[in-house]
Amino acid sequence: MNPPQTTASPGPGHATPAVLSAAAHRRLGSLAPELVLLRRRFHAHPELGFAEHATAALVARRLDGLGLAVRAGVGGTGVVGDLHGVRPGPRVLVRAELDAVPVRETSGLPFAADTPAAAPAGHLCGHDVHLAALIGVAAVLSGLREDLAGSFRFCLQPAEELLAGAAAMVAEGVLDGVDLALGAHVLSGLPFGTVSVNAGTVLSGADFFHLTVRGGGGHAGTPGQFADAVLAAAHVATALQALVARETPVGETLVVGLGSIRGGNSANAAPEEVVVLGNLRWFDPGVADRARRRVAEIAAGVAGALGCSTGLKWTGHAPLLANDPALAAAAGGAIAAERVAAVVHAPPLTASDDFAEFSSRVPGLFLGVGCGGPDAAPHHHPRFTVDERAVLLTARVLASATLALSQAAR
Repeated sequence: MNPPQTTASPGPGHATPAVLSAAAHRRLGSLAPELVLLRRRFHAHPELGFAEHATAALVARRLDGLGLAVRAGVGGTGVVGDLHGVRPGPRVLVRAELDAVPVRETSGLPFAADTPAAAPAGHLCGHDVHLAALIGVAAVLSGLREDLAGSFRFCLQPAEELLAGAAAMVAEGVLDGVDLALGAHVLSGLPFGTVSVNAGTVLSGADFFHLTVRGGGGHAGTPGQFADAVLAAAHVATALQALVARETPVGETLVVGLGSIRGGNSANAAPEEVVVLGNLRWFDPGVADRARRRVAEIAAGVAGALGCSTGLKWTGHAPLLANDPALAAAAGGAIAAERVAAVVHAPPLTASDDFAEFSSRVPGLFLGVGCGGPDAAPHHHPRFTVDERAVLLTARVLASATLALSQAAR
């Protein structure tokens, strides 16, 4: 999630009044040390998608302690906390993610996660920052309850890294009565002190796949006695790149990425099957439809030519993520007026987020919050870190945008 060159906002916020009071800013500032410690607690104890039991329990206790109406177990391990203002108004959903990535951390931080190599997990994408920031927003808005119009739904979503948790929560009614949705993501390639607010496309759509290549298995020194699943999987992995190089028209975007090829445990015993885990990234649904069909055809054809068979499962999906232009203008103006960050516009990224399951159903806005710089490790890297000042900045930006969108929708 490292954006390339950004462009500065023309400054729509100059005539926009600040939405956070000085008292609210002071309250957030006073919470900063606690939020950083909370982020470190999440960071030290990462949990993978749909298994975020301790993380969800901690979040639920925090929201309950703020007087919110809390529901747990929504869409698996998801948590929802509702805050109601005293006057009628829109319902704004604000989301953060519970899960970590299955990568072992090597950052060397004193609060780094120490997970076993056989079951790695690490908050190497910034979800720990988002969780702590959302708790800060809930704390500030709960203190403003008597001045609020409308309601605010704090959505702690499981399994974003699997592109599966948002859809599960939607299926269990998390969007019932919701008028608009807001999310934010720290970006290691964006300098601290900047916030990306785009009108239109922000992130690509994505599809995750689990491909099994089945052969015969046998002694690796006896060719001709079995179909070699390892060889077939290697050829399939190479052939899939032809989708990008030779089948995607110039000007269209398609990424075919492979994250894992697993099979066998020995130098001299060929396995019966090899599992390939991969993903597609796209901006045009038509390109995606063709790519999904061709992955199945290429895998079956190449493996079949080498005497093997295949099984393909699609395991995760995120629609194209695009911001509502009116919401982007309202939030960008409010953030600029607060003078907590410089508003910039980063180009769309070929990264994905299933927040798009929300924003494809109700008007939505997804913000990028700078937490690093050009030399920072990329997201999902074992040495990924953030500038911890981004915890408070994310909370300030989310609080300002939440109130601005609530007022704009009235």
